[in-house]
Amino acid sequence: MHSNEASKPTIVHQNVSVEKVILDDQFNPLIMDAGLPKLLADDVVFSALKASAAMGYLAPEYITTGCFTEKSDIYAFGVIVLQLLSGKALIGGSIRVAVEAFKFEDFVDANLKGDYSKSEAAILSKLAIRCTHELPEQRPTMVEVIEELNMLSVHSS
Repeated sequence: MHSNEASKPTIVHQNVSVEKVILDDQFNPLIMDAGLPKLLADDVVFSALKASAAMGYLAPEYITTGCFTEKSDIYAFGVIVLQLLSGKALIGGSIRVAVEAFKFEDFVDANLKGDYSKSEAAILSKLAIRCTHELPEQRPTMVEVIEELNMLSVHSS
């Protein structure tokens, strides 16, 4: 989606959500609907954005600027990571507080019954907090996110 290669232009998705992420037959994630908002009527886009806002995917700066950036997508990605960790569709303030305090028992999906890697949960928690930082300039780039996730997969192999 976001690239550091000069030959590949950056695509700002504008409406990243867990419903837009699909897996191929090799379990590689793919993002659906990239750039679709530019092709749709304003009322359809507005409806989609209202749903994104309700689910917490819209970055705080969008409310004041009305503009999407790569960092807006990073924010939405961080919300998805929080959803995966918690097993919840809506990420409230209590989950965020528990994540920031690394109180795993208060936010990691209870269906796992404590059977998960605490070190991996800590790494993903830190990544999610960085991605959902209030200030866009404090969020990592997607390249940095991928590097961190690759390091995580190397350590867990």
